[in-house]
Amino acid sequence: MSTASHKEIVRRYFSEVVDKRNEDILDELWTPDCVIHRPDGPTIIGLREFKRGLKERVLDVYSEFITTIHDLIAEGDLVACRLSHRAVHRGDWASRLGRHAVAGRAVSWSSNTNFRFRDGKIAEEWVERDELGMLIQLGVVASSGEPK
Repeated sequence: MSTASHKEIVRRYFSEVVDKRNEDILDELWTPDCVIHRPDGPTIIGLREFKRGLKERVLDVYSEFITTIHDLIAEGDLVACRLSHRAVHRGDWASRLGRHAVAGRAVSWSSNTNFRFRDGKIAEEWVERDELGMLIQLGVVASSGEPK
């Protein structure tokens, strides 16, 4: 497959699965043995575990989710994506600092996400996101407000 095809799969993943909550197409986008590296938990191995994690970390947590892709760069079997998300919490949110009562509150954050493809499907994903910015927006962590 071409790098253009890989980029289109990444676009579909964010727009159709994450934003529109269409889990039914995950099998056509991801390999069964996919590996997902996230900052907020252990490495996820396998499509079944990824589906469970997506439900627990995104679909059940947020009532609304909007992704904006700012840059999408592909070379060979790799796609690098700079994006931002805006979401509204359904209830408590579990961060690396604990659980937080944030129901009904909107939050936005930036993320750099990289994908590796195999046989026309996503085989691996690495996610880095601005969780500190999320914690500050939600009032969990106070910002000094003073530049150093």
